[in-house]
Amino acid sequence: MILEHFLLSVSETNCYIVACSETGLAAVIDPGEWNEQLDEFIALQELKLDTILLTHNHHDHTGGIAAVKEKYGAKLAAHHSNNDAEMKLSNGEVFELGSLKIKVLETPGHTEDSMTFVLGCDVFCGDLLFAGSVGGVPDRMSFDQEIAVIREKIIPLGDDMVLHPGHGPASTVHLERLYNPFLIP
Repeated sequence: MILEHFLLSVSETNCYIVACSETGLAAVIDPGEWNEQLDEFIALQELKLDTILLTHNHHDHTGGIAAVKEKYGAKLAAHHSNNDAEMKLSNGEVFELGSLKIKVLETPGHTEDSMTFVLGCDVFCGDLLFAGSVGGVPDRMSFDQEIAVIREKIIPLGDDMVLHPGHGPASTVHLERLYNPFLIP
């Protein structure tokens, strides 16, 4: 598997490219903007950008979608409520990108359409969970939902899972379970 992280200038959003090292099929996760650095990586690695994975529908995660579609013809894979998605995703679904298997988790809280993608020991959680924090929410009900989702769907994935959030540094389930002040009972 190929995994590369890019820090975008728009709201310091994390963008990721994952690819099957056997077939070169690639997906970009949360292209908040599209820039030359991303194009250069795809060309250097000789990847075929096939899919856009969207963790949620906020502009700092979606701003580059049109450019990716125009340049690469990639299809948008997002929550089943997203009218623009060519690939509508639902909880528990597993889809293939070359020989990679990507599991889809619906993880509402930050937004109702929040999705998390699990690929091996890597968890792409968007703005659901950050190193030492959780995503902002509009009200107490959404906050309670977000914390419940983290406890019910993310923590059980296992302590060794690496969390790749939408902003800030990577972490692990282990570190967040023990030290995230929002998750300590």
